Amino acid sequence: MHRTTPRAVRTVAALAACAMVLTLAACGSDDPAEPAAGGGTLDIVTRWSSGNSAAKAQKRIFDAFTAETGIKINVTEGLEAIDDQVENAVAAGKSPDLVIVNLFDKTVGWLDAGVTVPVDQYVKDWGLAGKMKPEALDEWRAGGAPDGKLQGLPFSGFSWPVWYNTDLLTKAGVTEIPKTTDDLIAAAKKLRAAKIGPLTVGGNDWSGQKLFYQIAQSFTDAATMEKVMQGGGYCATPSVLNGVKLFTQLRDAGVFVDNAAGLSSDDMYASYYSGKAAIMSAGSWAYTESAASGTGIEKRTTLDGFPLPGGSAFKRPTSYRGFTGVGFMITKHGAESGQIDKVRKLVTKFYADPAVGDFVKDAGILPPTTGDFASYATDPLLAKSLGLDAAVDYAVLPDVWIGSASDPITQVLTGAYGKATPQEICAGLDTATKG
Repeated sequence: MHRTTPRAVRTVAALAACAMVLTLAACGSDDPAEPAAGGGTLDIVTRWSSGNSAAKAQKRIFDAFTAETGIKINVTEGLEAIDDQVENAVAAGKSPDLVIVNLFDKTVGWLDAGVTVPVDQYVKDWGLAGKMKPEALDEWRAGGAPDGKLQGLPFSGFSWPVWYNTDLLTKAGVTEIPKTTDDLIAAAKKLRAAKIGPLTVGGNDWSGQKLFYQIAQSFTDAATMEKVMQGGGYCATPSVLNGVKLFTQLRDAGVFVDNAAGLSSDDMYASYYSGKAAIMSAGSWAYTESAASGTGIEKRTTLDGFPLPGGSAFKRPTSYRGFTGVGFMITKHGAESGQIDKVRKLVTKFYADPAVGDFVKDAGILPPTTGDFASYATDPLLAKSLGLDAAVDYAVLPDVWIGSASDPITQVLTGAYGKATPQEICAGLDTATKG
């Protein structure tokens, strides 16, 4: 899945304390506020774990909520396999009330599996209908259909541009941000000659998966790409197969750093932040993380899109954006009469303008709610990304469309970053998609 928390910044203690079978004790929440008069508890599993920039904003809301309502929050920090973690807890009869998680991979099937409940009526009853951006809600509808049930409440919208270290590009003699794939190949050659890594990517996890799909759809319209992602037909769809061939051409031309197939997203972040590689594709959750790295990389970074090949279906370099980042999914246990009002009080607290602004400032989210949050966008990279609309076209993010096939697809794509041929890649993707 696409993750919003680099493992490198999470503490070992937090990981050790949060076992795979949830105890639903207050893991990751230190010095909680003293409860006000009231009572009851909420059990929550959250993707925003210790060390992540959003975790601090989350904790401020949790603490204020407990102080105001007297309701204690038992927080369990989600691990890399948070979907399995929650499913194991539900199966063991220890279901949380609320899961704060990405809409991706297995979580896309939770509604059908009975792990969570639809939230359509809650959006109306809780006064959120007129506040939420329709496009944000649409991305959380089952099957991506306009009449699909709402699987959860989106919160953490994101942009996902390509990052270019202009200092390194200049050092290698690259004077302009590449706009075409020919430009990118030429830039990679110059970077390698200067002993600088070109485009860094985690070829064995979600970061490599996203970049592959961005390239693979270079010649394909959105509707066709969505259909192929959902049902297969990679080999049988010429425009998609041409995109796969483009990916291997870039790979074989040395655009990706050496041994990309063996790298993770943590490796990607580390090599870009430290100046060992000049280019990466990363989401807005990494804006504040880059500043926190202490390397000053945010001051040397220009944000843009991924370069286009000749004959592309797009007019401008591509980027991603969406609202399938972290949101709120309510379990059957959380929807029970004794718990749902507590869930309501907490969730609606997150959507208050000051709370949303806090997440914009601290975690670089794109708000799913209407309103002007520009004054909160104090991070320089976030401010830059808000002006990208005129410079890029937006590709189809695979998350919702590939659903639970994500893990086997990622395994196929690890080979794509190695030596797999276009036919081997598209055949593997068809097999992974059709199960």
